Amino acid sequence: MKILILTLASAVVLAGGAYAQETPGGSDTLLGTWVHPGSEVLRQEGYRGASSCVQCHPDALTEIVATVHWNLASPVRNVRGLPDGSWWGMVNRECALAGSTSLSNWVAATDGKATVQASGCGLCHVGSLPSPPMPGKPATEAQTGTVDCLICHAARYDWAKRATLVHDETGTHWGADTSMDAVLSITRTPTGEACLRCHEHSLSQDYKRGDPYTPETDVHARAGLSCVTCHTVDHHKIAKGMYESDMLANDLPDVEVACTTCHGDSPHRGSAGGTLNQHPSRISCQACHIPEVSGIVRENWGKSVKDDVTGAYSELSRYDRIPSIPGLYVPTTVIAKGHPSYIWRVANRKGQKDAQSWMAFATTTGAVEGAKIFPVRGLTQIMLFDRNLKMSAAPGMAFLKDDPQMSQFPLLLSPNREVYNQTGDIKAAIDAGMGPFKAMGLEWSGQWMAMEVPGTSYISVNHGIKPTGLSCDACHSEHGVMDFKALGYSAEEVKRLERPQP
Repeated sequence: MKILILTLASAVVLAGGAYAQETPGGSDTLLGTWVHPGSEVLRQEGYRGASSCVQCHPDALTEIVATVHWNLASPVRNVRGLPDGSWWGMVNRECALAGSTSLSNWVAATDGKATVQASGCGLCHVGSLPSPPMPGKPATEAQTGTVDCLICHAARYDWAKRATLVHDETGTHWGADTSMDAVLSITRTPTGEACLRCHEHSLSQDYKRGDPYTPETDVHARAGLSCVTCHTVDHHKIAKGMYESDMLANDLPDVEVACTTCHGDSPHRGSAGGTLNQHPSRISCQACHIPEVSGIVRENWGKSVKDDVTGAYSELSRYDRIPSIPGLYVPTTVIAKGHPSYIWRVANRKGQKDAQSWMAFATTTGAVEGAKIFPVRGLTQIMLFDRNLKMSAAPGMAFLKDDPQMSQFPLLLSPNREVYNQTGDIKAAIDAGMGPFKAMGLEWSGQWMAMEVPGTSYISVNHGIKPTGLSCDACHSEHGVMDFKALGYSAEEVKRLERPQP
């Protein structure tokens, strides 16, 4: 080990000053492509996972386990329905698109592999844990040692190795690509493709969020901008932005991720520039420059259907690059393409009450100072509920008893997707999925119902940016894409806004 430390340190010293700062696009400004200075030592000594990386990056693991990418949660603020400061995120929030929770589906698989029908939540965690982290609880040394640095920092990474379950003395967990090919492709900052290994469900085309970040779909991706160009990084914490409705956790809640950072407050030029530059004070840039989205618009977990891969019975497989298996069960799903929906949003700044909702509902109106119109994709969800128990019975949810809107809301149930996809038996899937909750003092009643969640949830769309925005009459016409009445404008204002603009 001492030899490894000395040789790695020597490699860094010898390389010091011999490489330039990497640009956002991934190449160096002075000497061409950046090469990891410890590569040759790792080639000689072998790669031992995070324990190798920490020899030269002693603070990296401590930083990582303090991030949302490890905890899958963070303290929240201004979230309607949740106490300020409580820890929330994907680790403890029911996900309508997954139909369940991470606790019930951490290692859900099909014959030990991730598939469209069953891909456990732990698949995209930056560690290799047999169960999800506990919100707000510090990571143990053993847990920290499972951090997979290469899932973000290797330009070449064999996802099939990650998407295969491993059984060892720590339990059952997802694998990792620790091959020398991956090790020798280490990048200083994650490439856009590395981010998309997990985000948008491992490079799926458009089945979930509906705004893929690829050179074919987004002008910034085509220009070579990586994700971290806009989503700035501070000690492994990554800025998400302030105008979000559906992703509760945020590493850097006070850091802007905004178009104006690069384009300024008056981005438009030419004869129409003056008129167009009046819009950004009330309308987000995305509202004009994302003319079309796709993805799931309705999902019914109470009605399972067989997947035939081509999409005759299910639409999921056609859009996802993770392998699917014909004959297994998935929820009835509707995927649609078209223009977005539009809602008002306000930045989640300190003291900004009800900036977002934990159920991803619209919370703001145009009357709120600073509110802007953003494009979103609406999602109606038919979820599984307990016929007898209330949501307030769930661990950590007792505060809902005092919420007049939520005190009688039924308990959301968590089916296990592995059982769901193998059998199509919804009760059996719920029995398996609710098993881990029994140890926490919650036993479901055994009677379930499928119920549409009241109201429409709205999923953020921020990519798929086109260089040319919508034409004026796309909005300002009687049958424009924007429903001004639904946005709260008066009849007189609607009439004015629907007139063709000069």
